[in-house]
Amino acid sequence: MASNSPDPGAPRFPRGTPEFDRALAFFDATYAVALTLLVTTLDGIQVPGAWADLAALWAAIGNEIVAFFLAFAIVAFYWRSNHAFVARLHHLSGRLITVNLVLLAFVVLLPFSTDALGEHQEPLATAVFAGNVAVISSTEAVMSLLAWHRGLISAPPSPRRIRLELVPQLVPPAFFLASIPVAFLVSSSAARLSWLALVVLGPVVGILVSRRAP
Repeated sequence: MASNSPDPGAPRFPRGTPEFDRALAFFDATYAVALTLLVTTLDGIQVPGAWADLAALWAAIGNEIVAFFLAFAIVAFYWRSNHAFVARLHHLSGRLITVNLVLLAFVVLLPFSTDALGEHQEPLATAVFAGNVAVISSTEAVMSLLAWHRGLISAPPSPRRIRLELVPQLVPPAFFLASIPVAFLVSSSAARLSWLALVVLGPVVGILVSRRAP
């Protein structure tokens, strides 16, 4: 792994400058818009008789409600992760902003894949959502590695520490990508249920990493 030395050839924007603040405001605003657009995936309420009683309402939009809260939790989690990541930076670089834009493209795409997840039980809908989340998570890992390589982090970790920090970032994309063949070979329901394992696995991996790299 290369050293975390600054790249003099790349544009760099120090913390506290207008360029840094504008980029941060744009990142946060994009996450906020993506969270807001998730509500547009709840279109099952147009079904006739959906508001007759709770059972009818759940039958009309139950899957969409579950998909909505799942996607909301994912976007909120990655916004908090991005917020914590940016808090560690003393500079932004042009390359890092570009990678962040790639990440935001797939964050904005999440309402589309959430809509498919809520309305369709076909394996393809599950695979699109899983792939969408996997790209978001893996791009975050790329950003962390890039910031370390380019010397953008205020208190740069050691090479061993950065390798360990990448582990919990790579667990979610590995899990979501592994669920895609499950959706096609077993069932969409089995693939979606497998995502619940991350509720336990994620914190456990985080604890193990923190113990190995205090």
